[in-house]
This record gives sequence, C-alpha cells and structure tokens, in this order.
Amino acid sequence: MKWKSAPSETEVRMKKRNIVLIGPMGTGKSRAAKILADGFDWQLADTDRMMERETGMRIADYYRAAGAEAFEEKEMALINRVRYYHEAVIAMGGNYPMTEKKFRLLSEHGLVILLFAKPYRLAERVRRRVGKRPTMDYSDVDGYVRQMLRKWTKWKDRVDLVINTTNTHPEQTALLVARYIDRHHVKFVERN
Repeated sequence: MKWKSAPSETEVRMKKRNIVLIGPMGTGKSRAAKILADGFDWQLADTDRMMERETGMRIADYYRAAGAEAFEEKEMALINRVRYYHEAVIAMGGNYPMTEKKFRLLSEHGLVILLFAKPYRLAERVRRRVGKRPTMDYSDVDGYVRQMLRKWTKWKDRVDLVINTTNTHPEQTALLVARYIDRHHVKFVERN
C-alpha cells in the first residue's frame, strides 16, 4: 500500500474551483477568458455579457437607463451567482473598480488574476469602441484611464497573478495563466 504524502500548505491554499480575471476595462479580460475556457473545456462566465442577456440591453444602455446604483446591485447579484460556479473562467466587467467585498467573494473559490496595461494602450483600446463602456468619460479618455488605473493598483499585491497586457495578445495572456497554473501546481477541485 502506498501512502500519499500530505499536501503542502501551498497546494491546500490553492485549491480553487474557478479562474477569475479582473482589471480595468480594455485589458482583454473577455477575450482571454474565452480562450482559457475553450482550452480548459470549462464554461465561460463573462459578467458583462451575462448582464446584457439578463437585461435585454447593451451594458452601456442598461447603465444609462437603470443608473449607477442599480447597475452595481446587478453586478453584485451576478458575482454572488458566478462565484459558486465550478470549472468556470469568470471575466469580471471592468466598469467598476474592485471592492473588498467583491474581492473576498470572488477569491473564495477563484484563482484571481489581475490584468492591467499602460494608460496609453488602454486609452487606445477604449477609443476603438466609443459608447461601449458605460462608466467611461469619453470627453477625457486619457484622464479617466489614469484615474481608473490608480483604483486598480492596490489589488496587485492581493491577487494570485498580475499580467501586463500592454503588448500582449489575449492568446498570450491565456498562455501565461496556463503556465502559472502548471508551474505553481494549482489544484482545482474537480466537479462531481
């Protein structure tokens, strides 16, 4: 009879059910999440797309019609649902900065990865689709992007992995996530 060695503290701590991509808008979360979900053969949970399906409106239109408070309540309801998913890649919308409560809920069962990029690259990406981002101030994209990045900076020390997507294609981002999982022997709880 072979005895299994006790799992290391790191392996126990890293047992998760999902991969969660967070970060400001324009960092490529949705596209990288789709590639990861396809690669792992997991489900994709893109909270912006889920909100659009549930409200029957584009995210920017829903934000304008319902208001900031209702939008944030809807986002919290989605987080409370997707955090219990199993074998899912969750792409969190970057319209609102992360809060302590959101982070705690998402990290409980998720490997949390922060995507960020240099301000000039985010501004360039955001300008490609004017009107898509509900909280964006299109009259001052550069200023808004710098302000938004400052709000995300404090999470760099709290997440499992940080990826700079300034010069990275979403396929490369997904590959970096997969390499991290492999190198750090991240164990995901298998679905029964």
